[in-house]
Amino acid sequence: MRIYYSAGSDPMVLDSIAGLNEIHKRLTEFLDSDQSLLRLFADVSGSAEPSDELLPVLEVEKTEGSIYVFLSTGRALRITGGIDNLKVYANFFRFRADEDGAHHHPEYVERPGYLRPGTLSVIIEADTEYIEELRGES
Repeated sequence: MRIYYSAGSDPMVLDSIAGLNEIHKRLTEFLDSDQSLLRLFADVSGSAEPSDELLPVLEVEKTEGSIYVFLSTGRALRITGGIDNLKVYANFFRFRADEDGAHHHPEYVERPGYLRPGTLSVIIEADTEYIEELRGES
């Protein structure tokens, strides 16, 4: 997983379909657990182009209420919210096999109280070929 970030732009979480589906699995397990915080470390090697930087961590915290996504003081992309809302959000990390090259927008949900005003809009994108190139697997 790579997390691209530039101030004033939507952050993008990028991984292969398999990688994103693994994140979805870990999020689902976390949401069904007694843990209150999950940290998933991201790849920060190489260029952040076209963004300004690669963020090192995706943090998800169970709180109450609406989803709130922000950049933490530790430069993590942090997602907080109640379990029911986080379950909806987590489903946007699941990609079908035929969705390579596609992206999801977890804020596009018609649900009262789902998003807190001022939350960052996140793009979750699957690009298996690009991720394999970065890892030298192609």
